[in-house]
Amino acid sequence: MTEHNNCYLNEIYSAIQGEGPFVGIRQIFVRFSACDLRCTWCDTPDSLVRTELCSMEDGAGTRKFHKVKNPLNDNTLLSHIKLLLPELHHSISLTGGEPLLQCDFLNNFLPLLKKRIRLPVYLETGGHRPKELSKIVNLLDFISMDFKLPSSANTGILWDKHKEFLEISLKAKNLQSVWVKIVITEDTLSDELIHSINIIKSVYPKNNLEIFLQPVTEINNTGPPDELKLLNIQRDLLKIYPKIRVTPQVHKLIGQR
Repeated sequence: MTEHNNCYLNEIYSAIQGEGPFVGIRQIFVRFSACDLRCTWCDTPDSLVRTELCSMEDGAGTRKFHKVKNPLNDNTLLSHIKLLLPELHHSISLTGGEPLLQCDFLNNFLPLLKKRIRLPVYLETGGHRPKELSKIVNLLDFISMDFKLPSSANTGILWDKHKEFLEISLKAKNLQSVWVKIVITEDTLSDELIHSINIIKSVYPKNNLEIFLQPVTEINNTGPPDELKLLNIQRDLLKIYPKIRVTPQVHKLIGQR
């Protein structure tokens, strides 16, 4: 088995998107296993490492699953996506974990997916692997990129990686849209937020990229900023950049996965 034709997945299911500009749309979620980051507020810890088995939903929205052995080949994955009624869905979300860790598989798989299923491809990523993005960026339709702040993400310093990632996204020919999500907690530092916005502005000087501040859903003793701090954060950032929205994880509010 080669990395080009096989992938390690955590789960595949149909659900409602709860983050960013596509809140409320229906997607098929393909969650990849393994991540090279360890964010303190990670809400999918089961996807941090490669697992022996992948959970596959038996039908769209049934929440009945069966287990399949990893790794999966491209035809097995395509067959299961078809069982989840693609015609009901807006797009296919590649999430994780970190999907770009398996970019060689995606480079082989995405042309097949576009040919046989013809749904737009939505990548959710930590935004820190520009080299891997460059291999598949022209096969993507949408990118939801996280901007990891050192004070609240426990991921080290990723400023340069994030900037390079944005530069590659900006030059991509086929992308319909790119946006940035920044998870904020009660411990988030204002200086880091301002620095992140200035990096984004340096790549997108026309202010044409949307930024979503996402108050963390409480997890691992990490909570969101209070109302006043949240208002002050948005106020300060709007002075630098006009397209900044505050949105919670809506799927959590409505009891979705």
